[in-house]
Amino acid sequence: MADAGAVAATGKALLRGGAVLAAGGSVVLVCLTVKAGLDGVRTPVDIADTFYGTHFGDLQGWVQGCYAPKATVRPGTPARRPEVNRVSEPHTSPAPRSTSEAGSDRDKKGWGRLYATYTKLNLKTGWYYSGRTSMVIDLNKPLEAQAEQAVDARDSNHHIDETDEPKGPGFLPAVLDKFDVGTAVDYAKRYSDVAYWRIRGREQQLIDSFGGAWSDTREPHRTENVNRGVAKDNPLGRLFHDAATKSWGQLYPYTGE
Repeated sequence: MADAGAVAATGKALLRGGAVLAAGGSVVLVCLTVKAGLDGVRTPVDIADTFYGTHFGDLQGWVQGCYAPKATVRPGTPARRPEVNRVSEPHTSPAPRSTSEAGSDRDKKGWGRLYATYTKLNLKTGWYYSGRTSMVIDLNKPLEAQAEQAVDARDSNHHIDETDEPKGPGFLPAVLDKFDVGTAVDYAKRYSDVAYWRIRGREQQLIDSFGGAWSDTREPHRTENVNRGVAKDNPLGRLFHDAATKSWGQLYPYTGE
């Protein structure tokens, strides 16, 4: 009964915080925040607080008017393991974290999830297709090799992502762009990974840098991407963009609403 009461209290506190966010119009962000909080993982608001140095996730601070110090995390500094920056640079496999450090979604010590962006050139049109993928990986093995493997698997359509790969004799094989590593072995919990936010932002910046998705431009088109990687009205769009920019620099200015 005590555990049930604690869960109920946590749910009420998160819902109160969600009500404040809803007043700003971000219903999707509220749902993601409440669900992540109840699952015991970092919420979208927690991640936003880390990047921007804000305190929206500090519910007790809201009530008391006094926020907890964040001496161990500077504004704009991700709390998780530093990202893997460029595929052209040598990488070493990180030491595996304990189950308690990785969170409740880590079902085996030493496993994580790799997120990557890639491009495909169509020789007939001269246009690029930009996409993203992810794969459960062994953190004890070389990361770049596993990133290449994830892109190869995505190129063959053997993946969980929503859209099919563009096909045609003019397309060259997919080429790895950037990758980053998180702990969400369960893909449903990917929003708790800062790495996922970075890759989402990177994908959209890639599409925009090559000329934009068809949904954003008039003919003649300039890319093989029919739709945007991040919808213009996605409430997390700006955060995705800023997370990618912080890691790899701004490839293209923000194009969301």
